[in-house]
Amino acid sequence: MKDTIEEKILDLASKKADSVEVIYEEGESRSISFENNKLKSVHTKSIRGVGLRVIREGKIGFSSTTDFRHPEKLVSNAIESAKFGQEAHFAFQSKIQYQELKLYDEDVVSYPIEKGIQIGKETIEKALAVNPDYECGVGIAKGVGKGRLLSSNGLDVSTQSTSVCMGLDILLVRDNGLLWVSEGESSTKLIQDLDKHTTKALDSLRLAEKECVVVTAGYPVVFTSKAIGNLLATFESGCNGKLVQKGASPLTGKLGEKILDERITIYDDSTIDYADGSFICDDEGVPSQKTVLFEAGVLRNYIFDLQTAGIMNAKSTGNGTRGFASQPSPGNANIVIEPGDMSFEAMIKDMKRGILVDQVLGSGQSNTLAGEFSVNVDLGYLVENGEIVGRVKDCMIAGNVFDIFNNLIAIGNQSDWHGSLKAPPFYFRSVNVAGNQS
Repeated sequence: MKDTIEEKILDLASKKADSVEVIYEEGESRSISFENNKLKSVHTKSIRGVGLRVIREGKIGFSSTTDFRHPEKLVSNAIESAKFGQEAHFAFQSKIQYQELKLYDEDVVSYPIEKGIQIGKETIEKALAVNPDYECGVGIAKGVGKGRLLSSNGLDVSTQSTSVCMGLDILLVRDNGLLWVSEGESSTKLIQDLDKHTTKALDSLRLAEKECVVVTAGYPVVFTSKAIGNLLATFESGCNGKLVQKGASPLTGKLGEKILDERITIYDDSTIDYADGSFICDDEGVPSQKTVLFEAGVLRNYIFDLQTAGIMNAKSTGNGTRGFASQPSPGNANIVIEPGDMSFEAMIKDMKRGILVDQVLGSGQSNTLAGEFSVNVDLGYLVENGEIVGRVKDCMIAGNVFDIFNNLIAIGNQSDWHGSLKAPPFYFRSVNVAGNQS
């Protein structure tokens, strides 16, 4: 007799399909939210579900459920869907040895919600002591999850991980508009210090007190590590094997070609301890790995799941991502950009007249795949003679990422994590800026 629901489903499905894969997930998260300087909510969410993939007569079937009372129905749905499924170009994983990674922190599990509430209150008090007109929001969340992946080929891997994020935003309403600053971080390890992000946000607000006039023109522009992720979206999506397979990626057929400045090297890396996007194996059981996407500006690899790799006569890069309720598709783990040799402070000192961009509003990309971008500068500063002189407001930056990433002055020598992106600041020679004065 099978002890667990996932084992029972595997046993039932194996009698009706040629090969079977079962993914089981459970998790719980708790979050604290402050809005307008007050505690708004403390929320707990739990989820448990199972997904079933089968290969029957060469085709893929899939079904998922959160109702474990009728596993036979889940199996029959997956078998039925295989009649209309994609042709399978892969086999489910078998038993494999995995490397150890640190993705679980007991301190996250035991972190008291009352302490989070106290940190939120202290953060808001610190901000209001600077300016009582600030409207502050604080978010603190923690989670713990477990998973298990089994296949009829002998795969049986169990995982557990934690997650935590802390962040704040400060809004100042003025007669002539809004000023908004957001800071924070996330990890699978307990974050101990929100105060440093509060200090940074308050420093940003101080620098933004004066508003500056900017004439429409091309300017040297520095993007902070927080803002640069918006411009990297084209390269991340362009390396996605699914888009390459469909011919929708601008990088299709360009392996081995120089695409970016030779100082740029970008990895997809799921093997970093405590990083947001790390895992011991992807959601198909393929071991985690570090994949070079761009090396010295040259395109080296795309990322694949099993099915896409099979169609492309390639090998999975361990980037099959999904939840229990969906089928896998290629997705990035952690994107890591190698730092350069110029400090952020030296970048600012180097500019006679330029723009520092720290936040952009929305994605704003007009044609992401083609590399075209047009974004509003949500938080940016005018730099004159190596000094930040004030905030630029009602401005937009536009251009093509393939052009500007080949028109670099320097890459920062210090990288920071923002979610699953680890990046340095970038200093571009010239970017088109639509100013607030013609």
